[in-house]
Amino acid sequence: MKEITFNGEKFLFLEQKIEEIDNLRLIPNFEEKLTSTELLQKNNCRFLISGGFYDQEDQPLGWFFTQEKLFRKEIKSSLLNGFFFYDRQEGIIIDNVSPTSSVVWGLQTGPLLLFEGKPLVFKMAKDEHARRMVAVLDQNDELFFLAVTGSSSLAGGPLLADLPLIVQGIGKSLKNDFKTAINLDGGTASAFINKEKVIKEYTWIGSFFCL
Repeated sequence: MKEITFNGEKFLFLEQKIEEIDNLRLIPNFEEKLTSTELLQKNNCRFLISGGFYDQEDQPLGWFFTQEKLFRKEIKSSLLNGFFFYDRQEGIIIDNVSPTSSVVWGLQTGPLLLFEGKPLVFKMAKDEHARRMVAVLDQNDELFFLAVTGSSSLAGGPLLADLPLIVQGIGKSLKNDFKTAINLDGGTASAFINKEKVIKEYTWIGSFFCL
């Protein structure tokens, strides 16, 4: 894992570039509640990262569409203020407006961290240090996923309010200009598995992206 320092505090991060967009799938896990290890094996994933948030009724929080099925409609939320989806014509999109055209898969999540190349500022009534998962598009519209953790514990990580500047800093450390970024479900209900590292969840993940 690579290291980044923000305000004197060290964090670790992993990045995964997705080059085969057509092979990236969004898969629900709301009913089966399988572990990331089971999901990896069942779906033959070479890469896996946790997806969107879910509520106390084990249903997706906000708009969630995949496998030609609408699981939940859009909700109004200052926190879940973005949409991450794959459009058949436009490709991967991260935006603050819900899609209206032909969508292969997508979800409502947030908050948005970077928009048009600029880090966004937002206030949290209650912010905590936690592991973070992020979806990013760079200036060439190439998709990256990031996992950001604490330096001493993979369960730890940055404050959510600090994440926009940290993600921007990660882009610079990778010699890349990140254009748009959005927060995915992190904390205990998050997982990130690639060839380099296995970061497992502590509680089940509601949905996941599988390559």
